[in-house]
Amino acid sequence: MPGRLVVIRHAQSEWNAAGLWQGHADPVLSDEGRREARAAGKRLAELDSFDGVFCSDLSRAVETAEILTASMGSIPPPVVEPGLREYDVGEWSGRTRDEIEIRWPGDIARFSCGELPAPPGGETRSAFDDRVSEAAARIGRAAESAGFGAILVVAHGGVVRALARLASAAEYRVGHLAGYRGRHNAGGLLPEEPIDLLELELASDPS
Repeated sequence: MPGRLVVIRHAQSEWNAAGLWQGHADPVLSDEGRREARAAGKRLAELDSFDGVFCSDLSRAVETAEILTASMGSIPPPVVEPGLREYDVGEWSGRTRDEIEIRWPGDIARFSCGELPAPPGGETRSAFDDRVSEAAARIGRAAESAGFGAILVVAHGGVVRALARLASAAEYRVGHLAGYRGRHNAGGLLPEEPIDLLELELASDPS
């Protein structure tokens, strides 16, 4: 039987707060990101009882996963999966959107709509999707082997959207600590419906 899945983007990093593109760069969470992750962890603990947590190897995802795991009580530490890294955005990393537009006019829009195969010096969309698909399959097999019912996956906006795209789910612009609920099996991860842990209303929340 398929298990339950929640897959989300990490909390705010210091570079998110500064408006810098990240990709494979490895900034840590901002103070606001840590606060939001703690708040999201309380809601996550009420949402479901998770058996395992998997995350990207970048600091902003690892730290988010650790904060969320701490809110869930008796659960193993997060398992790091490097295949869940964000796009390698090449020369765009460490630059603001305005700086990218000045040096590479219109390329962000062309990349977003698929006309540009990759950012300069970065990863192609097809290579990225293949990497994410392979990582999802490894997580699915590991979760099945461990007998996990519900799992949490903490990754990046591009990764979350790629998983939705691969599962033919509707894509949307994923905010911090937002993503999808869905299912997992030995074949991979299957996002289905959007979820936002910072906006989620639970029965225990005050009206």
